[in-house]
Amino acid sequence: MRNMLIFLIFVAIGGQFCFAEMDWKTFVLKEYATRQDQAFDLLKNELNTLQYDAVSTVGEFLLAHDREGSLTEHLHRYKMDQYYLTDGTTEYAFHLALTPSIMSLILPNKKTVQLVVPVLCPTCGQEWPSDKKHPAGTQLQPKEIETEKYTSIIVDCSGMNIAPCFFPRIYNEKLQEVYSIDFADSQHVTNGGLVKYTDSRLSDISNKSLIGENPLRIKALAIMGPHRTDIKISMADARRVHGSQSNIRMLRECRVVIISGQ
Repeated sequence: MRNMLIFLIFVAIGGQFCFAEMDWKTFVLKEYATRQDQAFDLLKNELNTLQYDAVSTVGEFLLAHDREGSLTEHLHRYKMDQYYLTDGTTEYAFHLALTPSIMSLILPNKKTVQLVVPVLCPTCGQEWPSDKKHPAGTQLQPKEIETEKYTSIIVDCSGMNIAPCFFPRIYNEKLQEVYSIDFADSQHVTNGGLVKYTDSRLSDISNKSLIGENPLRIKALAIMGPHRTDIKISMADARRVHGSQSNIRMLRECRVVIISGQ
């Protein structure tokens, strides 16, 4: 059974029934089992099946980048709760926080990004020619076409059956990137994830400080990618997202929320 925020999987190992859930609000992976010695294997197996990006799972990324061995130490840092059931059996709940340690292990390489709005030279303030490459390490400033000050960016994908993943990408109608890991500060990603998913009303989101009082609200046009992880928004909304230095700062700070419910 798949929920937009919590992915549940039921398995039987050695005659013992177990199930797992991934909470994409808090980036905590939970496993429930009747044997304590199952914790490590269950957590590892389930983490490997989670969607990494549009094309890969976490397990495929770790294998391709030779990081499987480095994962072992982090997997042993789970917390455990113990419950006594009415039928006399004991159930164990294993909680593994994926931020910051495991998230830092799976960060992808980043590339230089291009804004979808005109950009200005940081030295003279003139508009930078669109056909001219800017020097490496130079951060061009977006032309301020969005004057309102927003506190976060909310992309509404409700009713579109989006699948949560660690590193989704948001595109405009020309398939230019509007948001991805390439726009974000790695430390912010490590500490809290690239995006936050919610399948509830915004008033129910626990982290009110992430949203603030004046979010920029965007309605997605479509869900993209072979595993339905990426998002397409309109050209106009893409320009709004890139339309001010304040908004670019929100992208760096990962102040992006995706509504994924019905």
